[in-house]
Amino acid sequence: MNEIIPNGQGTLMSILWPLIIMLIGAALVAGIIAGGRKIFKKSAAYGRWMGLMTVIGSVILIGYYTNFMGMQAWVMDVYNQQATKQIQRKAKQPISRKQVAQMVMRDQNPDDRFNKQGFVAIPSRAILLPIYDDAYSNQGLNLGADFANRTHEDPNGTQVPVMGQGNYGLAAHNFNDGQTGFSALQERLNQNQPYLQNGRLNGSSWLNGNKIYLANADGIYEYVIRGQKTVQKDDVGVLDSSQNAQLTIISCLFPSTEYRIVTSSDLVHNYSWEAAPKQVIGYFNLKVQNTHARADWYNPGTEEGANGDAGGTK
Repeated sequence: MNEIIPNGQGTLMSILWPLIIMLIGAALVAGIIAGGRKIFKKSAAYGRWMGLMTVIGSVILIGYYTNFMGMQAWVMDVYNQQATKQIQRKAKQPISRKQVAQMVMRDQNPDDRFNKQGFVAIPSRAILLPIYDDAYSNQGLNLGADFANRTHEDPNGTQVPVMGQGNYGLAAHNFNDGQTGFSALQERLNQNQPYLQNGRLNGSSWLNGNKIYLANADGIYEYVIRGQKTVQKDDVGVLDSSQNAQLTIISCLFPSTEYRIVTSSDLVHNYSWEAAPKQVIGYFNLKVQNTHARADWYNPGTEEGANGDAGGTK
């Protein structure tokens, strides 16, 4: 869980989205230029107009890649809004509940030492990740999310946590791209604020009320986020046992990766696969929903969602 990801190249979509935005901008500029031909009859004036448009385009491009005024965060917000709409639409597609449950528990790599625990879905942030059983190795975290169970009471993590009971801890990488792993749980892409300001550790309420779903062989567990806080990377107290059923998600803060963002939520519903709402079942339909556990530049591999082997159906 203390493994650090370098601030690397980003995922394919994190590259494509700014390019799409820039292409739209280029189309608008082209329209302006076309109008400019009518406005400017003299070639000298038209040349100045073209130069101005080139400068503006270059400023926008540089602004994105330097994250000027949080431009990268704005682009990823647009992406997440569109991705969330697609998730809700895809979740309505009919599918066998039994088949979804089988896809959720399928072990993509049965010969390795890691054991599949289920899946986590946060539809409002376009997060869908498999859950495995070792948050304390880079190999485990490279697979997606993993349960985290080393506490003050159990420093060696001998107790296996149970979904829907006590304090269930989860950890995954923050790839600093607003999309992969638990990256989308950081309020502002590649900015410490509001979690770390003037040396003070703060929290955030920006995700309060959002729902998180865990799924395993027994059913689906619905949690509601109550807040975020920031802790030192070695603070295991956030995982200590609790009488109340809650979920604690831990991910790195970027760029100050010596700190961790802790997202806390409370259990509100526990569904069997037979009784869960159809929409909730649809969040785990790996035949149509994309997963974002892997980045080609860091932990390449086959996704378990529709953008990979689709729960073993491809």
